[in-house]
Amino acid sequence: MPQAAGACGQLTGFLAEARAVCGEAFVQDGAAIEPRYLQPARYAAGQAAALVRPGHRDEAARVLALAAACGLRVVVQGAHTGLVRAGTPDDVRGEVLLSTERLREVFELDLLDRTLRVSSGYRLSEINERLEPHGLWFPVDLSADPSIGGMVAHNTGGTRMLRYGDVRANTLALEVVLAEPAGQVVRFGQGLQKDNSALAMGQLFIGSSGSLGLVSEVTIKLSPLPRQRAVALVAPSSLDEVFPLYAEVMQRWGGLVSAFEGISRAALEAGLHGQDVARWFDGQLPDYAMLIELSSELPAEQLALGGLLQGWLEQEFETGRVRDAVLDADEAIWGLRHRISEGLRAQGKVIGLDLSLPRRHFMRFRARGAEWLAQRFPQLRLADFGHLGDGGMHFNMVWPVDAGEWTAEQELALRDGLYALVAELGGSISAEHGVGPQLQAAYRAHWMRVEPGVLDWARRVQMLWDPHGRMGKVDWGG
Repeated sequence: MPQAAGACGQLTGFLAEARAVCGEAFVQDGAAIEPRYLQPARYAAGQAAALVRPGHRDEAARVLALAAACGLRVVVQGAHTGLVRAGTPDDVRGEVLLSTERLREVFELDLLDRTLRVSSGYRLSEINERLEPHGLWFPVDLSADPSIGGMVAHNTGGTRMLRYGDVRANTLALEVVLAEPAGQVVRFGQGLQKDNSALAMGQLFIGSSGSLGLVSEVTIKLSPLPRQRAVALVAPSSLDEVFPLYAEVMQRWGGLVSAFEGISRAALEAGLHGQDVARWFDGQLPDYAMLIELSSELPAEQLALGGLLQGWLEQEFETGRVRDAVLDADEAIWGLRHRISEGLRAQGKVIGLDLSLPRRHFMRFRARGAEWLAQRFPQLRLADFGHLGDGGMHFNMVWPVDAGEWTAEQELALRDGLYALVAELGGSISAEHGVGPQLQAAYRAHWMRVEPGVLDWARRVQMLWDPHGRMGKVDWGG
């Protein structure tokens, strides 16, 4: 285990020794910290005592040991694309920001096993660029470009989770630098598809929001790149038809269905973001639309997905369950989907809830949530969208620019009311964004409503891995 150079007890001592370990250029403090490391994708900027960017795992381990010896807390940050502030420090005296962006020493591709052993600093885009010549990809697909370590820390789902699963379902092994003993490196798993030789302790670090240790390396499963895709944006005749149509699509094509998204009219308008509406549904946007994608590794000569999708839609036009659809516009449809968040930000302050609900209650929550909003916060504009096929919903709202200040008290009341409804309907308050400081109070309130014992066991687990509270921004005990 790497040892601290000596108990320094002060930031100045830590900075001197960290610079000796990582190099002068890779340690910053105070006003010298580059703003991009402190500004999250959403919410206000943070602050830190120091920023350290180790160049490989052993340097990271020594930094964790140094921080522990100096009584400093470590906040691990990947590409800083998260939406819950788990990678954003906020203590200018006591928190060290450890960026993993330079942890890139390992990239080992096993083509026969279709696995990749990779350092946590690699970004999703880089991984898939390197895999493409081999006909492979890591299919946890996002509009953002996170690091693989950050994806593990938050158990990312993405737009194609319906077919491929989340990060947890695609992770075979982890290497972690522990908080206790500070700087010890442990590997969980051997990278095998099948392995019941030990407790799956590495699973605890997936979705832990960087609170139990630093994920320095991960071994992931890979999938063949699809040779063809067929995408449609479909307007159902009514909301009552959405899940019957989903059920039929899944019954017909099963594993060929790689995405089934739901997009409200307000979200469609945000995704268009100034573009010409006329090309979409003849300019008459529906109240709700479904984004359906089929994909296959087979060439179109063997299985023509576009023909399958078009033929089914023609049948549904005749039955009256579908009133309109947009076909043969894959890039435009996905472009609209991925621009929704940007379009909402242009309208005002976005308050985003990342929820998951049983399909049987999905539309019920949507209706009751909208009614509750209209009564309590009539100025908020609801623009929900998300992964309808796996129960995920981005229940996003916009506080208009001309509506005055949006206060912390208002947000607390908003989240408390809507999360109470989520609990009543058996849902989750965090589907894929993870739990960070933005959700800390809601996390505790949710589990006190649902099952208080969860908090007790979460506290025990966190105390096991980090008894001195040296890591991350989340108190899993509430």
